[in-house]
Amino acid sequence: MTFIRDYCLSKFKDSGRVVSDGRELTIPSMFIPDDWKRHQSINLETGLWRCFKTGETGNFLKLYSILEKCSYREAYERFIYEDFMGNDRFGKREAIKSIDPDQIVSNLEEATNFKVVEDHPLVVSRMLGNFKFYIAKDGMYKGRLIIPFINSKGRMFYFQGRALNGEFPKYLNCKDLKSSQVLYPFDYGSYDPLYVTEGVFDCLTLQSVGLNATTTLSCFTSREQMMQLSQYQGPLVCAFDSDKAGMDGKEKFMKLAHWARRDDIYMASPTSKCKDWNELIIKKGPDEVIRACEHKTKLNSLNLQYLKFTSR
Repeated sequence: MTFIRDYCLSKFKDSGRVVSDGRELTIPSMFIPDDWKRHQSINLETGLWRCFKTGETGNFLKLYSILEKCSYREAYERFIYEDFMGNDRFGKREAIKSIDPDQIVSNLEEATNFKVVEDHPLVVSRMLGNFKFYIAKDGMYKGRLIIPFINSKGRMFYFQGRALNGEFPKYLNCKDLKSSQVLYPFDYGSYDPLYVTEGVFDCLTLQSVGLNATTTLSCFTSREQMMQLSQYQGPLVCAFDSDKAGMDGKEKFMKLAHWARRDDIYMASPTSKCKDWNELIIKKGPDEVIRACEHKTKLNSLNLQYLKFTSR
């Protein structure tokens, strides 16, 4: 992505050398002194790197956290907000003095029309009462249930408005930021499996039972979202719905994960003939959700084709 390439070229402009038709940057190793032979290489597209002298390897965020002397979680948030949400200080966008997720600007002026809602019938029926929701009292989202995306500083940077009275479309997204750029906030620094769902309610369902989960907001993962996911330190679990669209989405997820050089990818599906995770927790309870997630399997073309065949 733009930020990975521009950051590396800027950071090593005096010591690095671009090779392999512009796809790779060789630099002096960060782990040995005076490495004039440049034993470390960085893939300028994915950010994966290796030191051939010491055997050290890692992804872009590990590199970033070492160079900037910050935590992995802090590096993750800086990467997401700078590259995917408009604060790219190395690109053509407006320069900023520091990287701060709170500087994101979207149509959040609509939030003045939002009122916190408690015990809403839809929220209660979906067993999501522990999460914060709003109702839009006016404006373009009037009458919709507002699902907020909250950053680590407790501020909303994105939201979805869900129809309650049959309005179309069912979900109306926050403007200015594309849904294909956004992932629902999760524990960026964890090493536990990260479950990736299609929709927010399924994501919240998995978070409610103590799992690390996010959502791509559709059954089709974008390259921008996969680049964010590829930086996660633990295994990735594609937990899309069990219908045909979900199966097609898993296939695209697998292909994008391989493109991003991630092979530790798994899949998990709701059991008991439930289409999605929220339906499963409503019908069978939290323990059944946890059991279904524990039965994750390696995602590859063979078992995906088998699942498609048996689900007909």
